[in-house]
Amino acid sequence: MFMKPGTAYVYSIYGMYYCFNISSDGDGAAVLVRALEPLEGIDLMRKFRGFKRQDKGQLLKLKDLCNGPSKLCQAFQINKDELNTEDLTNSSVLWLEKGTSISESDIVQCKRIGIDGAGKDWADKPLRFYIKNEIYVSVRNKVAELSTVSNNVMVNGTEHV
Repeated sequence: MFMKPGTAYVYSIYGMYYCFNISSDGDGAAVLVRALEPLEGIDLMRKFRGFKRQDKGQLLKLKDLCNGPSKLCQAFQINKDELNTEDLTNSSVLWLEKGTSISESDIVQCKRIGIDGAGKDWADKPLRFYIKNEIYVSVRNKVAELSTVSNNVMVNGTEHV
């Protein structure tokens, strides 16, 4: 998180899973990549996610392949040894591509999940963002989805209403 923007930051949780972040705007700032929509390599993702499953991942629904930070890392074989500190602005291992534009009114801003141990102040901060009605996220906040039009959203350091 304290690396130049565009650098991969991978860390382990619970001693057995990984989370993938991309450092962003300044010291201590990063984006946790929580989920994604699988578009290519689905059979390989099922294999990697199904390592400990009896069905070897073949029965995993498409929406469940990458719908959580550690599931995403399993599906892509992201680990600390191979990807941490990788410069994603010029990497041949993993890179980002421009996707489709999302209207600000379709961006849901809500409190984060899974960090209650950090204390109520941090757990309640609205620092989780996802696309409204997206089925590929782990947990949808339907109350926040109903009020997305009134949420303020930070884009490139500028607050938008």
